[in-house]
Amino acid sequence: MMNKKIASVLLVGLLSLSIVSCGSGSGVTIDSVESGYLDAEKFDYENADLSQYVTLGVYEGLSAVRAKVNVTEAELDTEIENLLSSYGHYEEKTDCQVKEGDTVRADYTGYLDGVAFEGGTATDQEITAASNTGYIPGFAEAFIGQMTGVEFAFDVTFPEDYGNADMAGKEVTFVCTAHAVLGDELIIPELTDAFVSETFGYTNVEEFRILFRDSVETQRGYENDSAMYSSLWTQIVENSTVKAYPDGEVDRLYNESRSMYEYYAEMYGVDYDTFLSTYVGVTDEQLKTDAELYVKEDLVLYSLIDVMGTELTDEEYSTGRDFLAEMYAMTPEEFETYYGEDAIRATLNWEDVMKAVAAVSNITEE
Repeated sequence: MMNKKIASVLLVGLLSLSIVSCGSGSGVTIDSVESGYLDAEKFDYENADLSQYVTLGVYEGLSAVRAKVNVTEAELDTEIENLLSSYGHYEEKTDCQVKEGDTVRADYTGYLDGVAFEGGTATDQEITAASNTGYIPGFAEAFIGQMTGVEFAFDVTFPEDYGNADMAGKEVTFVCTAHAVLGDELIIPELTDAFVSETFGYTNVEEFRILFRDSVETQRGYENDSAMYSSLWTQIVENSTVKAYPDGEVDRLYNESRSMYEYYAEMYGVDYDTFLSTYVGVTDEQLKTDAELYVKEDLVLYSLIDVMGTELTDEEYSTGRDFLAEMYAMTPEEFETYYGEDAIRATLNWEDVMKAVAAVSNITEE
Protein backbone atom coordinates (compact mmCIF):
# COMPACT_ATOMS: atom_id res chain seq x y z
CA MET A 1 0.00 0.00 0.00
CA MET A 2 1.31 3.45 -0.87
CA ASN A 3 2.51 5.53 2.06
CA LYS A 4 -0.10 8.26 2.53
CA LYS A 5 2.37 11.09 3.10
CA ILE A 6 4.22 10.18 -0.07
CA ALA A 7 0.97 9.74 -1.96
CA SER A 8 -0.20 13.21 -1.04
CA VAL A 9 2.95 14.65 -2.60
CA LEU A 10 3.13 12.41 -5.66
CA LEU A 11 -0.48 12.38 -6.70
CA VAL A 12 -1.66 15.94 -6.20
CA GLY A 13 -3.05 17.00 -9.54
CA LEU A 14 -3.14 13.54 -11.08
CA LEU A 15 -6.90 13.29 -10.83
CA SER A 16 -7.29 16.28 -13.10
CA LEU A 17 -5.51 14.28 -15.81
CA SER A 18 -8.38 11.82 -15.90
CA ILE A 19 -11.27 14.23 -15.58
CA VAL A 20 -13.14 15.50 -18.57
CA SER A 21 -12.89 19.27 -18.65
CA CYS A 22 -16.63 19.72 -18.71
CA GLY A 23 -18.68 21.99 -16.53
CA SER A 24 -21.41 19.78 -15.16
CA GLY A 25 -21.28 16.26 -13.81
CA SER A 26 -18.30 15.25 -15.89
CA GLY A 27 -16.88 18.56 -15.86
CA VAL A 28 -14.91 21.08 -13.91
CA THR A 29 -11.67 19.50 -12.74
CA ILE A 30 -12.07 17.79 -9.43
CA ASP A 31 -9.82 20.16 -7.52
CA SER A 32 -11.69 23.28 -8.64
CA VAL A 33 -15.32 22.34 -8.14
CA GLU A 34 -17.38 25.04 -6.45
CA SER A 35 -21.03 24.88 -5.47
CA GLY A 36 -23.67 27.43 -4.58
CA TYR A 37 -23.10 29.73 -7.57
CA LEU A 38 -26.03 28.54 -9.59
CA ASP A 39 -29.77 28.34 -9.10
CA ALA A 40 -30.65 26.95 -12.54
CA GLU A 41 -31.52 23.26 -12.66
CA LYS A 42 -28.93 21.01 -14.25
CA PHE A 43 -29.96 19.02 -17.31
CA ASP A 44 -30.55 15.33 -16.52
CA TYR A 45 -27.93 13.71 -18.75
CA GLU A 46 -28.36 10.29 -17.18
CA ASN A 47 -32.05 9.87 -17.91
CA ALA A 48 -32.66 11.98 -21.02
CA ASP A 49 -32.83 10.67 -24.58
CA LEU A 50 -29.50 12.07 -25.74
CA SER A 51 -29.90 10.89 -29.33
CA GLN A 52 -31.94 14.03 -30.04
CA TYR A 53 -28.99 16.17 -28.99
CA VAL A 54 -25.85 14.44 -30.24
CA THR A 55 -24.62 11.98 -32.83
CA LEU A 56 -21.91 9.94 -31.17
CA GLY A 57 -18.61 9.67 -33.02
CA VAL A 58 -16.71 6.45 -33.69
CA TYR A 59 -15.62 4.87 -30.41
CA GLU A 60 -14.43 1.42 -31.51
CA GLY A 61 -11.22 0.58 -33.33
CA LEU A 62 -9.54 3.87 -32.44
CA SER A 63 -5.77 4.10 -32.11
CA ALA A 64 -3.75 5.45 -29.20
CA VAL A 65 -0.34 5.06 -27.60
CA ARG A 66 0.35 4.08 -24.03
CA ALA A 67 3.84 4.75 -22.74
CA LYS A 68 5.44 1.92 -20.81
CA VAL A 69 6.42 2.57 -17.21
CA ASN A 70 10.20 2.66 -16.98
CA VAL A 71 11.63 4.55 -14.00
CA THR A 72 15.41 4.90 -14.27
CA GLU A 73 17.66 5.40 -11.26
CA ALA A 74 18.24 9.00 -12.32
CA GLU A 75 14.50 9.64 -12.52
CA LEU A 76 13.98 8.01 -9.14
CA ASP A 77 16.66 10.26 -7.66
CA THR A 78 14.94 13.30 -9.14
CA GLU A 79 11.59 12.26 -7.68
CA ILE A 80 13.22 11.78 -4.28
CA GLU A 81 14.79 15.23 -4.52
CA ASN A 82 11.38 16.71 -5.31
CA LEU A 83 9.88 14.89 -2.35
CA LEU A 84 12.61 16.13 0.00
CA SER A 85 12.14 19.67 -1.32
CA SER A 86 8.48 19.53 -0.37
CA TYR A 87 9.63 19.03 3.22
CA GLY A 88 12.08 21.91 3.04
CA HIS A 89 11.83 25.01 5.19
CA TYR A 90 13.43 28.42 5.41
CA GLU A 91 15.58 29.29 8.37
CA GLU A 92 13.65 31.51 10.75
CA LYS A 93 15.30 34.39 12.57
CA THR A 94 13.68 35.61 15.76
CA ASP A 95 14.51 38.42 18.16
CA CYS A 96 15.31 40.75 15.29
CA GLN A 97 13.91 43.81 13.57
CA VAL A 98 12.08 43.52 10.28
CA LYS A 99 13.81 45.30 7.41
CA GLU A 100 12.28 46.46 4.15
CA GLY A 101 12.08 43.52 1.75
CA ASP A 102 12.15 40.87 4.49
CA THR A 103 9.64 38.06 4.31
CA VAL A 104 8.01 37.40 7.67
CA ARG A 105 5.79 34.69 9.10
CA ALA A 106 2.99 36.60 10.75
CA ASP A 107 -0.51 36.59 12.23
CA TYR A 108 -2.95 39.42 11.76
CA THR A 109 -6.54 40.38 12.56
CA GLY A 110 -8.36 43.30 10.98
CA TYR A 111 -11.05 45.28 12.83
CA LEU A 112 -13.73 47.58 11.43
CA ASP A 113 -15.31 49.74 14.14
CA GLY A 114 -13.85 47.40 16.75
CA VAL A 115 -15.26 44.21 15.21
CA ALA A 116 -13.11 41.66 13.36
CA PHE A 117 -14.25 41.66 9.72
CA GLU A 118 -14.61 38.68 7.43
CA GLY A 119 -11.46 37.83 5.51
CA GLY A 120 -9.28 40.03 7.70
CA THR A 121 -7.76 37.33 9.91
CA ALA A 122 -4.92 34.93 9.11
CA THR A 123 -2.21 32.95 10.89
CA ASP A 124 1.29 31.97 9.81
CA GLN A 125 1.08 34.01 6.63
CA GLU A 126 4.24 34.78 4.66
CA ILE A 127 4.27 38.55 4.05
CA THR A 128 6.97 40.53 2.28
CA ALA A 129 7.50 43.85 4.05
CA ALA A 130 7.44 46.12 1.01
CA SER A 131 5.00 48.05 -1.14
CA ASN A 132 3.27 46.52 -4.15
CA THR A 133 3.25 43.00 -2.73
CA GLY A 134 -0.44 42.33 -3.26
CA TYR A 135 -1.84 43.87 -0.09
CA ILE A 136 -3.74 47.11 0.31
CA PRO A 137 -1.43 50.16 0.48
CA GLY A 138 0.22 50.53 3.87
CA PHE A 139 -0.41 47.01 5.13
CA ALA A 140 2.81 45.15 4.26
CA GLU A 141 4.88 48.31 4.74
CA ALA A 142 3.69 48.51 8.36
CA PHE A 143 5.86 45.50 9.25
CA ILE A 144 9.06 47.42 8.44
CA GLY A 145 10.89 48.28 11.66
CA GLN A 146 8.80 46.01 13.88
CA MET A 147 10.42 43.53 16.28
CA THR A 148 9.62 39.85 15.91
CA GLY A 149 7.40 38.41 18.60
CA VAL A 150 5.98 41.83 19.55
CA GLU A 151 2.33 42.63 18.80
CA PHE A 152 1.67 45.94 17.07
CA ALA A 153 -1.32 47.73 15.57
CA PHE A 154 -1.85 50.25 12.80
CA ASP A 155 -4.63 51.84 10.77
CA VAL A 156 -5.03 51.63 7.01
CA THR A 157 -7.75 52.65 4.58
CA PHE A 158 -9.11 50.40 1.86
CA PRO A 159 -9.00 51.98 -1.62
CA GLU A 160 -12.18 53.62 -2.84
CA ASP A 161 -12.24 51.27 -5.83
CA TYR A 162 -11.71 48.13 -3.72
CA GLY A 163 -13.63 45.15 -5.11
CA ASN A 164 -15.60 44.56 -1.91
CA ALA A 165 -18.07 47.45 -1.70
CA ASP A 166 -18.58 46.88 2.05
CA MET A 167 -14.90 47.63 2.68
CA ALA A 168 -14.15 50.20 -0.04
CA GLY A 169 -12.92 53.46 1.47
CA LYS A 170 -13.20 52.17 5.05
CA GLU A 171 -10.52 52.77 7.65
CA VAL A 172 -9.64 49.63 9.61
CA THR A 173 -7.24 48.61 12.33
CA PHE A 174 -4.92 45.64 12.01
CA VAL A 175 -3.37 43.92 15.03
CA CYS A 176 -0.34 41.91 13.92
CA THR A 177 2.59 39.86 15.17
CA ALA A 178 5.62 38.99 13.05
CA HIS A 179 6.79 35.74 14.59
CA ALA A 180 9.96 35.38 12.53
CA VAL A 181 11.92 36.69 9.57
CA LEU A 182 12.49 33.99 6.94
CA GLY A 183 15.92 33.39 5.51
CA ASP A 184 16.60 33.32 1.76
CA GLU A 185 17.86 29.76 1.50
CA LEU A 186 15.56 26.74 1.49
CA ILE A 187 16.85 24.11 3.90
CA ILE A 188 16.16 20.66 2.45
CA PRO A 189 16.33 17.63 4.76
CA GLU A 190 18.86 14.91 4.04
CA LEU A 191 17.73 11.43 3.08
CA THR A 192 18.70 9.47 6.18
CA ASP A 193 17.36 6.47 8.06
CA ALA A 194 16.15 8.82 10.78
CA PHE A 195 14.30 11.07 8.32
CA VAL A 196 12.44 8.27 6.49
CA SER A 197 11.60 6.63 9.81
CA GLU A 198 10.24 9.77 11.49
CA THR A 199 8.49 11.12 8.39
CA PHE A 200 7.19 8.02 6.59
CA GLY A 201 7.54 5.17 9.09
CA TYR A 202 10.05 3.20 7.03
CA THR A 203 12.91 1.26 8.64
CA ASN A 204 15.76 2.69 6.58
CA VAL A 205 16.69 4.41 3.32
CA GLU A 206 16.99 1.12 1.42
CA GLU A 207 13.41 0.12 2.26
CA PHE A 208 12.24 3.64 1.46
CA ARG A 209 13.81 3.59 -2.03
CA ILE A 210 12.22 0.25 -2.87
CA LEU A 211 8.74 1.29 -1.79
CA PHE A 212 9.09 4.81 -3.14
CA ARG A 213 9.93 3.34 -6.55
CA ASP A 214 6.64 1.40 -6.36
CA SER A 215 4.85 4.68 -5.63
CA VAL A 216 6.51 6.45 -8.55
CA GLU A 217 5.68 3.57 -10.89
CA THR A 218 2.05 3.69 -9.72
CA GLN A 219 2.02 7.41 -10.45
CA ARG A 220 3.56 6.92 -13.89
CA GLY A 221 1.10 4.16 -14.72
CA TYR A 222 -1.79 6.39 -13.71
CA GLU A 223 -0.43 9.25 -15.81
CA ASN A 224 0.17 7.03 -18.83
CA ASP A 225 -3.33 5.55 -18.64
CA SER A 226 -4.80 9.04 -18.32
CA ALA A 227 -2.86 10.31 -21.32
CA MET A 228 -4.02 7.34 -23.38
CA TYR A 229 -7.63 7.84 -22.31
CA SER A 230 -7.41 11.54 -23.12
CA SER A 231 -6.18 10.77 -26.63
CA LEU A 232 -9.10 8.41 -27.24
CA TRP A 233 -11.52 10.86 -25.68
CA THR A 234 -10.39 13.71 -27.91
CA GLN A 235 -10.95 11.59 -31.00
CA ILE A 236 -14.46 10.64 -29.92
CA VAL A 237 -15.49 14.19 -29.03
CA GLU A 238 -14.08 15.67 -32.24
CA ASN A 239 -15.94 13.07 -34.31
CA SER A 240 -19.24 13.62 -32.50
CA THR A 241 -21.80 16.15 -33.68
CA VAL A 242 -24.16 18.24 -31.57
CA LYS A 243 -27.64 18.43 -33.10
CA ALA A 244 -29.03 20.75 -30.43
CA TYR A 245 -28.03 21.94 -26.99
CA PRO A 246 -30.39 21.18 -24.09
CA ASP A 247 -32.42 24.28 -23.25
CA GLY A 248 -30.57 26.56 -20.85
CA GLU A 249 -27.65 24.19 -20.22
CA VAL A 250 -24.95 26.27 -21.95
CA ASP A 251 -26.16 29.39 -20.15
CA ARG A 252 -26.18 27.49 -16.86
CA LEU A 253 -22.54 26.53 -17.20
CA TYR A 254 -21.48 29.95 -18.43
CA ASN A 255 -23.29 31.67 -15.57
CA GLU A 256 -21.73 29.25 -13.10
CA SER A 257 -18.24 30.05 -14.33
CA ARG A 258 -18.88 33.78 -14.49
CA SER A 259 -20.39 33.87 -11.00
CA MET A 260 -17.42 31.98 -9.59
CA TYR A 261 -14.87 34.29 -11.20
CA GLU A 262 -16.83 37.39 -10.17
CA TYR A 263 -16.71 36.11 -6.61
CA TYR A 264 -12.95 35.64 -6.72
CA ALA A 265 -12.45 38.97 -8.48
CA GLU A 266 -14.19 40.66 -5.56
CA MET A 267 -11.98 38.78 -3.11
CA TYR A 268 -8.87 39.94 -5.00
CA GLY A 269 -10.15 43.49 -5.19
CA VAL A 270 -10.14 43.71 -9.00
CA ASP A 271 -12.82 43.94 -11.66
CA TYR A 272 -14.10 40.82 -13.40
CA ASP A 273 -12.36 41.27 -16.78
CA THR A 274 -9.04 42.07 -15.10
CA PHE A 275 -9.28 38.95 -12.96
CA LEU A 276 -10.00 36.79 -16.01
CA SER A 277 -7.09 38.14 -18.03
CA THR A 278 -4.58 38.32 -15.16
CA TYR A 279 -5.33 35.25 -13.06
CA VAL A 280 -7.16 32.88 -15.41
CA GLY A 281 -5.79 33.83 -18.82
CA VAL A 282 -9.14 33.78 -20.62
CA THR A 283 -11.78 36.22 -21.82
CA ASP A 284 -15.47 36.28 -21.07
CA GLU A 285 -16.12 35.27 -24.68
CA GLN A 286 -13.93 32.18 -24.15
CA LEU A 287 -16.03 31.22 -21.15
CA LYS A 288 -19.08 31.14 -23.39
CA THR A 289 -17.26 29.03 -25.97
CA ASP A 290 -16.01 26.70 -23.25
CA ALA A 291 -19.54 26.27 -21.91
CA GLU A 292 -20.65 24.94 -25.30
CA LEU A 293 -17.73 22.51 -25.39
CA TYR A 294 -18.48 21.33 -21.85
CA VAL A 295 -22.09 20.57 -22.76
CA LYS A 296 -20.94 18.68 -25.85
CA GLU A 297 -18.53 16.62 -23.74
CA ASP A 298 -21.26 15.81 -21.24
CA LEU A 299 -23.57 14.70 -24.03
CA VAL A 300 -20.82 12.50 -25.45
CA LEU A 301 -19.84 11.07 -22.08
CA TYR A 302 -23.32 10.01 -21.03
CA SER A 303 -24.06 8.67 -24.51
CA LEU A 304 -20.90 6.54 -24.21
CA ILE A 305 -21.91 5.34 -20.77
CA ASP A 306 -25.20 4.18 -22.26
CA VAL A 307 -23.77 2.34 -25.28
CA MET A 308 -20.83 0.83 -23.35
CA GLY A 309 -22.97 -0.17 -20.38
CA THR A 310 -20.58 1.24 -17.78
CA GLU A 311 -23.04 3.01 -15.51
CA LEU A 312 -21.51 3.41 -12.05
CA THR A 313 -23.16 1.50 -9.21
CA ASP A 314 -23.25 2.78 -5.65
CA GLU A 315 -20.82 0.07 -4.62
CA GLU A 316 -18.40 0.99 -7.42
CA TYR A 317 -18.70 4.63 -6.44
CA SER A 318 -17.84 3.87 -2.81
CA THR A 319 -14.90 1.68 -3.78
CA GLY A 320 -13.56 4.25 -6.24
CA ARG A 321 -14.07 7.15 -3.85
CA ASP A 322 -12.24 5.30 -1.08
CA PHE A 323 -9.34 4.52 -3.42
CA LEU A 324 -9.00 8.15 -4.51
CA ALA A 325 -9.35 9.36 -0.92
CA GLU A 326 -6.44 7.14 0.15
CA MET A 327 -4.28 8.49 -2.68
CA TYR A 328 -5.00 12.01 -1.46
CA ALA A 329 -4.29 11.05 2.17
CA MET A 330 -7.89 11.82 3.23
CA THR A 331 -10.71 9.90 4.78
CA PRO A 332 -13.55 9.11 2.35
CA GLU A 333 -15.75 11.59 4.20
CA GLU A 334 -13.16 14.38 3.96
CA PHE A 335 -12.57 13.64 0.30
CA GLU A 336 -16.26 13.71 -0.58
CA THR A 337 -16.87 16.90 1.39
CA TYR A 338 -13.92 18.66 -0.22
CA TYR A 339 -14.46 17.65 -3.85
CA GLY A 340 -18.17 16.91 -3.98
CA GLU A 341 -19.98 13.70 -4.92
CA ASP A 342 -20.90 14.91 -8.43
CA ALA A 343 -17.28 15.55 -9.37
CA ILE A 344 -16.08 12.26 -7.91
CA ARG A 345 -18.81 10.33 -9.74
CA ALA A 346 -17.86 12.15 -12.96
CA THR A 347 -14.24 11.13 -12.54
CA LEU A 348 -15.10 7.49 -11.92
CA ASN A 349 -17.69 7.43 -14.72
CA TRP A 350 -15.17 8.84 -17.19
CA GLU A 351 -12.40 6.45 -16.17
CA ASP A 352 -14.74 3.44 -16.41
CA VAL A 353 -16.05 4.32 -19.85
CA MET A 354 -12.57 5.09 -21.16
CA LYS A 355 -11.30 1.73 -19.92
CA ALA A 356 -14.10 0.13 -21.90
CA VAL A 357 -13.22 2.19 -24.97
CA ALA A 358 -9.54 1.27 -24.64
CA ALA A 359 -10.52 -2.41 -24.57
CA VAL A 360 -11.98 -2.10 -28.08
CA SER A 361 -9.24 0.18 -29.42
CA ASN A 362 -5.84 -0.39 -30.96
CA ILE A 363 -3.41 0.45 -28.19
CA THR A 364 0.30 0.53 -28.95
CA GLU A 365 2.80 0.46 -26.11
CA GLU A 366 6.09 2.28 -26.53
